[in-house]
Amino acid sequence: MLENFLREYNLNRIFLSNIGFWPFQNKRVRILLQTLCFLLEMSYCPFEILLLCDHWDDGQMIFEGCYQIVLSASFLVRLINEVWNRNEACDDQMIHLYQTIDDHWNIFTNDIEVRVLKDYSILSKKFTRYYSLLMYCLMSGFIVIPLTPVFLDVVLPLYNATRPRFLAFEVEFRIDTDEYFLFCFGYTTAIAIVGISIMVSVDAMRIACTAHACSLFMAVSQRLESIIVEANGDEKKLDGYEHRKLTSKESELREETMYRDYIGCLKKHQLAIEFVNIMESSYKGLSLSLLLLSIATLSLIGIRIIYVLDQLGEAIRFAFIIVGALMTVLIPCYSGQKLIDESQNVFYRAYAVDWYNFSPRLKSLLMITLSRSNIPCDLKAGNMISLSIATYAAVSVCVCV
Repeated sequence: MLENFLREYNLNRIFLSNIGFWPFQNKRVRILLQTLCFLLEMSYCPFEILLLCDHWDDGQMIFEGCYQIVLSASFLVRLINEVWNRNEACDDQMIHLYQTIDDHWNIFTNDIEVRVLKDYSILSKKFTRYYSLLMYCLMSGFIVIPLTPVFLDVVLPLYNATRPRFLAFEVEFRIDTDEYFLFCFGYTTAIAIVGISIMVSVDAMRIACTAHACSLFMAVSQRLESIIVEANGDEKKLDGYEHRKLTSKESELREETMYRDYIGCLKKHQLAIEFVNIMESSYKGLSLSLLLLSIATLSLIGIRIIYVLDQLGEAIRFAFIIVGALMTVLIPCYSGQKLIDESQNVFYRAYAVDWYNFSPRLKSLLMITLSRSNIPCDLKAGNMISLSIATYAAVSVCVCV
């Protein structure tokens, strides 16, 4: 089952399985992991609300609380989207999505098509590897920083005193955190690990699906171009050195071959469009929610950074947070723009062929191709906002303003 998918996207399967998002793992294990992740992330929300209630007069603490609530919400939105797309009401969208990817490797079997699909799958592997490494390294930094006072107390102890301890996240447990430091530290560490695991698994798989969609359109566009090149090459072979004209039988054979190949390209182009529709229906709610949460995060940071411009350390910290938030918007927008470009390339390559040498029925197929590919395929957040570089530029401009 899913032999092709597991061969190309096994790393994504591992990340998804760790938190119960892989739809083909044991049902009990999957439900148990999803429930534990949900309860763990939800359990943190009351403590964030307590932080806001107890420090309502402290601007910095209010910001920290709001920022952490938005971050927790982004984890929960990813989790809820994965669970929702796997229930019976949605006809298990994710299983359909993964099976469709697997089937494409058995349909796009031309050498050009296989090479394109392989190139994009390798690109997806690199993204998953580097993205997960970056996220877990950043998480490790947050986890290790609170242990610095403990480490210094062992290496360079103070006389008759201990260094104050703190947690990676501002949170209000209403207990003595120094006395129960290990418990609080373990709890916040578990929250961070589960949250980052949810983010990495969902985001990496979403980008992998987008890259696969791009590979389908590129495979179709290159195949369209190669059909004409191969036909012209066959014509030159038939011409020989005497540049004789093709016989009527040879012309009919050449035209029939081109027609069959062109029909195959049109069917594959339709498969690519259908895959984009499946992917958009699976991620449209998630894309809109994450986009709104990213804008909320950037707005909160923009307001807060005004009050810490005279504090170099805090200003640098918030600048890094802004960069991270912009990156979370850039990644889906850039991949969405790439999908738009690749889907439009089908139109450009079809338009560039020597259509005036085609037979009437080949010209009719070309007109169908041009008509459909003239409208680029894109991913929309909630069927409203197109994920593209233009959207990213609009968000960035709003932040700067």
